[in-house]
Amino acid sequence: MDSSNNNNNIEEEMTEPVRDEQTGPADGTEQTDPVSPAEETEYTEETEYTEETEYTEETEYTEETEYTGQSEQTGSTRLFKRKKKEKKSAIREVFDWVEIIALSLAFVLLMFSYVARQARVDGGSMRETFHHGESIVISNLFYTPKQGDVIVFQVPNSRLTDEPIIKRVIAVGGQTVYIDFENWKVYVYDDASLTVEQVLATVEPLDEPYIEAMRQSKYKNSTMNGRSTYNGYSYPLTIEEGKLFCMGDNRNGSTDSRWTVLGPVDERYVLGKVLFRLYPLTFNFD
Repeated sequence: MDSSNNNNNIEEEMTEPVRDEQTGPADGTEQTDPVSPAEETEYTEETEYTEETEYTEETEYTEETEYTGQSEQTGSTRLFKRKKKEKKSAIREVFDWVEIIALSLAFVLLMFSYVARQARVDGGSMRETFHHGESIVISNLFYTPKQGDVIVFQVPNSRLTDEPIIKRVIAVGGQTVYIDFENWKVYVYDDASLTVEQVLATVEPLDEPYIEAMRQSKYKNSTMNGRSTYNGYSYPLTIEEGKLFCMGDNRNGSTDSRWTVLGPVDERYVLGKVLFRLYPLTFNFD
């Protein structure tokens, strides 16, 4: 009894499957290596890390693409705005220049209408101070004529000319004029009671360097024109108030207040004092 039982136990033990570590289980199923907990954790973390990395790269790519597109759009917008601003600046600059030119022209027109005006020298009666064709600027604003000024006047219904005339003021109203024609000297004084002898003895002649060039070059051996003849005045001559005795610097080439055809000039006919010559630019005419 006992021996049979033992034999049965031995057979049962021998019939249990025997595992071959190289060929796998004896039943033919595929061998699966057991996975330790540590290996499973590492695998899971690696998988998650790989998936996370892919997700991150995809996200970065998407954000980079969006950022690049947005940057290009922003740059294009800024460029457009800059060009638009530059265009506005250019247009604004043109308008500024137009405004400056318009204001300048308006100023010049106002100045030449109410403050000053341009005139042109006609003839040679003021040589060598002025020459024919020269342009001058004159003004009558707050002007009161005085001795030595170069003026432009226009006498209506004149027997000489209706055109503007340029001459130098020799004496103003209330003064007396005596001319030494032989010696080219002019005396201007206030006391009309003086005799010629007293004038020559006590009154200094006018200092007129502006007449010397023509006198020495052209009239060196001549006397000054304008003696008291049928068409001239007798001297000494006292000038009426409100009138001006004027002569040209080219004394022997000028028809002026020495001649009755013109005579002393009414101050109301004065267009203005010569301020300057345009070319060559000159301000002093003494």
